[in-house]
Amino acid sequence: MAISDPSGMSWAEGWGHSEPTGRNRREAERVIAYWKGKLAELGAEMTVAGLDLGRINSKDWSNRFLIAVDPMVERSALVLYGPKFAQLLHLPPQARADLPILRQLPRRYAEVFLRGCTEAQKEMAPVRLEGDVERYDNRIEQYRVVFIPVGVKPNSLTCFAFGAFSSRIVEPAVSA
Repeated sequence: MAISDPSGMSWAEGWGHSEPTGRNRREAERVIAYWKGKLAELGAEMTVAGLDLGRINSKDWSNRFLIAVDPMVERSALVLYGPKFAQLLHLPPQARADLPILRQLPRRYAEVFLRGCTEAQKEMAPVRLEGDVERYDNRIEQYRVVFIPVGVKPNSLTCFAFGAFSSRIVEPAVSA
């Protein structure tokens, strides 16, 4: 599923490879509310079919992602993501499902995403992670991310992690 040119999307302000500012850090809570709503609507177990993947170009999907989780988590791959997710992590507009996640994500986030995928599959419940990472330019990037386990069908062994990511850059404190 290709992401269309975001220039025609009024909500995609600042889309491109500029600095991640991540003004809205509530994306994790929004995706959990979406997931809970889908569970109430569709039943006790969420599947990929219930995720409205056709809305990848909508404002709601801007910070969201879908990861195919491999039993060897290092082989997991990004399947889909929204344009703001791509911008924040300096990714191309379209996911490369043929590449392991470790070869797609910036190094500073590789362990965060591997941990989130692993914990979501282990807990079979949403996993929230937040923290900060040091960037190549010595600034600090604060992040929030949520990973929600989703199957292909109920009781399926094939798993995906659905979630949302947001971040913002803060200048390091200068000591006097």
